[in-house]
Formats: sequence, structure tokens, C-alpha cells
Amino acid sequence: MRGGFGRRITSGGEEEFSLKRLDKHLFKFLFSYLKKYYKKIVLAVLAMLMVSAASLAGPYLAKVAVDNYIAQGDLQGLNIIFILLVLSYGVYWFFSYHQTYLANYIGQQIVGEIREDLYKHLQGLSLRFYSKENTGDIMSAVTHDVNALSDLLSTGFIHLLNDFFTVTGIVVIMLMLDMKLALAAFIVIPFTFLSVKFLGKRMRNAYRDVRERLADLNADVEENLSGIRLIQALNREAQNSGEFKKLSWKNLKANLAAASYFALLFPLMELSKVLGEAVVLAYGGYLVITGAVSIGIIIAFMGYVRRFFAPLADLSQVYNTYQSAGAALDRIHHFMSIEKTLQESKQKIELASNFKAEIDFKKVSFAYDKEKVIDDLNLKIDAGEVFALVGPTGAGKSTAAKLMSRLYDADEGEILLSGINIKDIAFNSLRQNISVVPQDVFLFDSTVLENIRYPNPELSEADVIEICRKINAHQFIKNMPKGYHTKVGEGGVKLSGGQKQLLSFARALINDPNILILDEATSSVDAYTENMIQDAMEELLAGRTVLMIAHRFATLKKAARIGVMEAGRLAAVGTHQELMKENQLYRELVEKQLLKDGEIYG
Repeated sequence: MRGGFGRRITSGGEEEFSLKRLDKHLFKFLFSYLKKYYKKIVLAVLAMLMVSAASLAGPYLAKVAVDNYIAQGDLQGLNIIFILLVLSYGVYWFFSYHQTYLANYIGQQIVGEIREDLYKHLQGLSLRFYSKENTGDIMSAVTHDVNALSDLLSTGFIHLLNDFFTVTGIVVIMLMLDMKLALAAFIVIPFTFLSVKFLGKRMRNAYRDVRERLADLNADVEENLSGIRLIQALNREAQNSGEFKKLSWKNLKANLAAASYFALLFPLMELSKVLGEAVVLAYGGYLVITGAVSIGIIIAFMGYVRRFFAPLADLSQVYNTYQSAGAALDRIHHFMSIEKTLQESKQKIELASNFKAEIDFKKVSFAYDKEKVIDDLNLKIDAGEVFALVGPTGAGKSTAAKLMSRLYDADEGEILLSGINIKDIAFNSLRQNISVVPQDVFLFDSTVLENIRYPNPELSEADVIEICRKINAHQFIKNMPKGYHTKVGEGGVKLSGGQKQLLSFARALINDPNILILDEATSSVDAYTENMIQDAMEELLAGRTVLMIAHRFATLKKAARIGVMEAGRLAAVGTHQELMKENQLYRELVEKQLLKDGEIYG
């Protein structure tokens, strides 16, 4: 039996899946990767045929040795048989190596290509897709599902073809040697198939239960490690350990149940083999005594019977691999067939370095699913203007910023940049000219330097330091243990909120963008850090068109005009003084913020 119990757990425990669901589109998808390796596939199949032929030669050569040479006392002929046996095992070893290597080479190449294409495709999907899909399901597709395909392409085909060639060859040779004895030996086959069928469904259900319990366990570990600070702060360690123990115990029971079924398979296969040998020995012995067959034929039959039942048992396990791979292929194809909602125009216009950064929203509407968030937005922001959007939570401010940077595409209307529809601008050109400073800063578990120059890894350390000086971030970075080469930890856990925000500002300026979007960029920083940011604001805003979203009205002092968003619509536009006189919602927002942080708006 090939593989181990652990392998079966990872490849067999899938949701209920029927191979009948594999339609022509899935085969076409898989064939598109296989066809370029057709030469190596042909060589691998030829190697498999040689392996099967070499493995089948042994019992037949033993029959010839006994009947033709040992019984006749022909030592010279026996020596020839000895040499042929050695050669057959040499052929077996040589072609077995090449079939395994070729199959794994083809499988791993295809799996690598599928994983890369899937990952690239997923990166090109809009945030609309990620707002609907579970991150765990996506990760499972890229890792587990692709690995399940690896089992099929690298080893599944080898096992299937080898077992098919071997079983077919054994049946043909046994029937040629003696049809009556062959049919007697085949009496055991129904018992084997019934045993496999009996265990097969129970094993698949057990494996599926193992996968579900393991998924629960992994989800619990991921969630609790991500929230470890909150867990410790709320003294939840004991309760969480108890819940984890329950999940771990369920996982253990599921594994033991699967192991019990798996443990039954080997004895049943051995029993089938022993019964087959017993039939051959009893009936074959009778035929030898009556002179119907030779002793050599009995010896050959015993060898072939021993070889016959191992492939049958293997085929039952290969079916699990195929079922697992079929379900995995179905899910991979599902993700790969999702059309990109953010389609890059064929025009792919490249913006000139000195283009006029004028922004114009024309009758723009957008909805998450069926919930309209932006409704008929008309707004023009002049080149070099600092424009601010304010409004209550859920008014559509941040969504407008995401539409501007094409993280989403508008459902209706158009957004023009320098008179060009942003859908006609090449993605790279658009996003090199637009930088976003979000409220929630994401940092990689890398150094300060690598996090800042993430948009442009080729930028020198000296250039990064110069940018950090301009926005007042250099001093605190320099005081860190290793300065710019200090690792910030996962998610920037080693930094304060204000420090992370300063790094986000520095990162936004790496490409020297013509358009800057500040999406609640100072809402969560402390007063000291905000003062540092305000001091650096002249550098941040100089010569750029700025769309600023904020509740902290000290930040809005830099805005020439302010737009008030309400329920997805632009309710009013004007200066601070004009809006304080004419717009009740704006006055309420200002007064609420002033009460909250004691700011005095100049």
C-alpha cells in the first residue's frame, strides 16, 4: 500500500463530492496545463509500461525455471533464467525511477503554474470580491486545494496507470497459463470489492469529519493568537484553553475513527490475498496431482495472486485521491473563473509626469451588493486643490476615495482624471500617481525601511531618510534599537498608533504622487503625533491635489473647500465659514467634535 495514514487524512477528507460533477470545462482547464508537457507524459507512460512488464516477468520466469530447467536438471538453462531475472529487476529499477521522476516533474510544474496563476488572479480581483469571500476559503484554495491536485498529478496518475497495467497484465497471463485455475483464483475478487465498498464510504465520511474538526481547530488557534493581547487583558486564558481542549478532543476522536476504518483495510486485503493463495494451492494442487498442470504453473499463479490484490486495494485508495482532487479542482476553477470586476481598458493610457491632476465625479453611484452607498455624486476638485469630505459614519466618504483609486469601480457614472476616464488609465500609471493614507495602517513583519519603501523597493535608504525628515518621522525611527533596520513585528505591534501612521505617511510619499487621499489619516493618533503631522502637512500637501476625509477638524484647516456627505449624496459644498452658516449637519458635526477633543477651530 502506497502512502501513509497522514497522507490519506490530508487528501481524503473532503466535502461530499461526486466525480460526475467534473464537466468538460474542468477537464479543459486542466488540459490547458497538461498539453505543453505531452512529450514527457508519453515518456512517463512508456516507463510505466516497462515497469509493469518487468514486475510481471518474475513469476513467469519462475515457472519456466521449474518446468523447463529444474525438472530437467538443466543447470545452464537455469543460469540463463537467473540472468533474465536480474535483468528484469534492473529494468524495473531503471524505469521505476524515471516514471516517478517524470510524473513528479510534470505534476509539480503544473501545480506551481496553477498556484501562481490562481494567486495572480486573486490579486487582480477587486475589494468587492474580498468583502464577500471568506479569507480562510481563499487561503485553502491556494494551499490545500492546490496540494490536493499535486497528489493527483504527481502520484495519482502513476498509481492508477501502474495498477491498471499490472492488474490487466496479471489477468491476461493467468488466463493464458490456465483458464480454469485463473477463474478459480478470481472467485475472491467479489469479496475484495465488497470489502472496499463497505469501507470506502465510511472512510470518506471519517476523513471529512477529520477535515472539519481540523478546520475548527485551526480557526480557533488563528483567532486566539491574533487576539492574544485582548485575551490577556480580559483574563480569558483559562476559558480559551478549555474551549481549545474540547476542540482538540473532538479532533482526536475524529482521527481515531478514521484510523479504525483505515486499519481494517489492510487485514481485509491480506485476507483476500490469503484466500486467493489458498484457492490456487488447493485447486492447483489437485490439477497437478491429476496431471492437468505443471508445478511451475502453480508457482507462477502463487506469485501473480500475491501481486494481484495489492493494486486492487491501491485502486480503492487512489479513488479517494481522485475524489479529493476533483473537489479541489472544482473550487480552484470556481475562483479562476470569477471575472475581474476591475477590467483594465485596452487603451491603457499612461499619465504624463506633469499632467493636470483635476478630479471630476460625474453622476457616480455605487452599491455594496444591493445597498447603495454612493448616489448620483457630482463633484469637481481642481488641480492642486485641497478638498475635504466630512459626514457621519456610513455616509460614503471612504467609498468615494476607494472609487477614486479604483479599488472598486463605480456602478454608474464616471470619474475623470485630467479629463480622462480613470478606467482608460493603465493601473500602474493611475496608482503610481495616487497615494492613499488609510485610517487602519497595515505593516508587514519586516523592517521600518522595507515597510516604508514597499511601493518602490529600489529606493535608496538615503531617499527614505530624507522623506522621513520632511514629515517628522526620522527622530523616533533613529531612536529605535536598530534605526531603520528595526523589525516592527506582525502588523506593526512594536509601534504605537501614531508611529505607524507616520510610517504610512512616509510610504505614501515614496512615489511622489500627484494626488493624495487622506482617509481618516489622523483620527486615531494622539495629540502629540497629530501636531507632528500638522507641522509636516505643508510638505505633504504641497503641489498636490488632495482628497481629505476627516473628523478631526484641525486637519481640515488646510482645506480650501469642504463637502458634506449624507446618505451617499453630496449635501453641500463650501468653506468652513459658509457651511457653519448654511448647513445644519455640518454644524452638528463640528460641535460634536469640538466637545470631544476641545479643539478650537481657527
